[in-house]
Amino acid sequence: MDKAQTDSISETPATPEEERAARHLRMLARTAEIHMEVMEATRTEAVEAPQPGIDYGQRVSVIAKSLRLTLLLEQKFAGQRAERRKAAAKREAAQEDWHALRVKLAVLAASYESSKDAEEVDRRSTEVCERVERPEVAELIEASRAEVAVAALCRRWGFPPDVERWLEMADEALEDLGFLPSEDGEDDEDPPKPGPAAPGRRKPTPPDTG
Repeated sequence: MDKAQTDSISETPATPEEERAARHLRMLARTAEIHMEVMEATRTEAVEAPQPGIDYGQRVSVIAKSLRLTLLLEQKFAGQRAERRKAAAKREAAQEDWHALRVKLAVLAASYESSKDAEEVDRRSTEVCERVERPEVAELIEASRAEVAVAALCRRWGFPPDVERWLEMADEALEDLGFLPSEDGEDDEDPPKPGPAAPGRRKPTPPDTG
């Protein structure tokens, strides 16, 4: 993919989950600031205008304990957010590594779901596998984002243009094959890399199905 396409991927808007996590972190940061403000006000009162019957040491101890818990919670949220970002980046990198195979699987999913019977499934699957190897199709896949390539090929070959669904099915297949880490980041092992492709083309080595 070219630089413009790479930049567009890196500038993908934050998901609702990421926005919610960022909002929670801001709330925790503000809570910690309030604790510090209250502690400073308590110190000032204790030094400059102490009130009778008030145990300022106890008050500061309670505030400090609450502050520690807030900071620990903030640290935990920040760590979880970092892990989600790491998992998302790892998954995106694997999707890029297996770009051509991902597009092919997505189009195969479209052909499968739009076929009426097993015979049509076999015929369409064979046609897709043959067509994606054509130089002009391979170049289209190489030069386009997955969403664009799948949409174009579905239009060209008369498949339903449910691009998001087809790519989700392709990603599920890549996960099952071990080529794509899970979205939750629980898979600690690095996915395999595609084999060397011919010059000018991205053509991952297909999985050995025996």
